[in-house]
Amino acid sequence: MENLIHKIYASREVEHFSQEKILEMLKKAKEKNRDLNITGMLLYENGSFFQVLEGSEKDVSELFEKIKYDERHTNIVEIISESIYQRDFENWSMGYAHLEKEDIEKLDGMNDFFSDGKCIADISKGRSKKLLNAFLKGKWRLQ
Repeated sequence: MENLIHKIYASREVEHFSQEKILEMLKKAKEKNRDLNITGMLLYENGSFFQVLEGSEKDVSELFEKIKYDERHTNIVEIISESIYQRDFENWSMGYAHLEKEDIEKLDGMNDFFSDGKCIADISKGRSKKLLNAFLKGKWRLQ
């Protein structure tokens, strides 16, 4: 049995990502992730990215190293990197949702954080798990 991990990180775009540019990037990522057996999800809100990567420790770590040197985004913050027993996104090469600030503010415990003008890159471990759980429960999902 493979040793699974999930890595959750946040970052900021360097230049504005249009919806078309995000979808194009996502298409390429899905193909690569499928080949590496990496699953996960991506949230985008007002220039901030929040991503979960799941897979073997080796593959996820190697992919994250590449992401850290991707010049399309900056302020990359690793929030969580831990072993998992099973994947949350087993059937998804990469789930995606484009969020508006109002979507996030509806979650318990999130409204005070985002009303202060902070971005996803400043999010804590506990709040990131709330975002992840909301996504898993079906809020905002596009596959």
